[in-house]
Amino acid sequence: MQVLNHLTAAGDRQHSTGLTAQVFLAYAAEDSPRAARSGPVAASPTPTVTTINALSQLLSEAKIAYWECPQPWPTTVDPESAIARAVESCDNYLLVITPRSLTDALCLQGLLFALSMHKRIVPVLAETVPTDRLPEPLQTLETIDLRASQPPLAQTAEGHQLLQMLHHQANHYQIHTQLLVKALQWERQRRDSALLLQGKELAAYQRWLAEATRRSRPQPLQLQTLYVAESNRYWGDRGNVVTQGSGWLKRWLE
Repeated sequence: MQVLNHLTAAGDRQHSTGLTAQVFLAYAAEDSPRAARSGPVAASPTPTVTTINALSQLLSEAKIAYWECPQPWPTTVDPESAIARAVESCDNYLLVITPRSLTDALCLQGLLFALSMHKRIVPVLAETVPTDRLPEPLQTLETIDLRASQPPLAQTAEGHQLLQMLHHQANHYQIHTQLLVKALQWERQRRDSALLLQGKELAAYQRWLAEATRRSRPQPLQLQTLYVAESNRYWGDRGNVVTQGSGWLKRWLE
């Protein structure tokens, strides 16, 4: 898959065409490798920057498509809106935990939005942070500790653990994202009937919903369920009209 390592003004266009990514790699603006390189004086990368670079390398080598925030943000882009669109269209919200990311407004907004969208949250510890400082939703999640890991991560137990986590039920999370993107587009287009599901695609998402209700996560959102139900109702009604019309024509010919 193509590596999506930029989040620019094209984000809305990419979202509208259904482009998705498996991972949103989120970290504090102060920890950004790009921000460090753009400083007035070149300096050796910090351990956290090294970790973020190693994560990017790991995802790229594993051919996992990912979103990554540009630093600094282009002046033409609204960061909050761009992050919301990226979170909607990703399967996993991978948060690099440092003292700075726990006070970074965009990181925390992205986390809360990811939780509300039933995304898989993958916390990665890059620096020591007291457990009581973690947001409550992160305190009960499995955290991958990269503080002592050296790149390349693909050759470490922690790197294998991360990839295993991202690959676990990956298809289920991917379908969740695809259905969410379609349902949100339908909602934002004032529930345009032209955007409703039909045929084999509708049947596939109906099967996914039936299976998802038996899983602990991700549970389908109410909007996803409504979208599939409305698609089924719409095409069911149209099918009834066609059937009735065919019966009338047959009787008339007789």
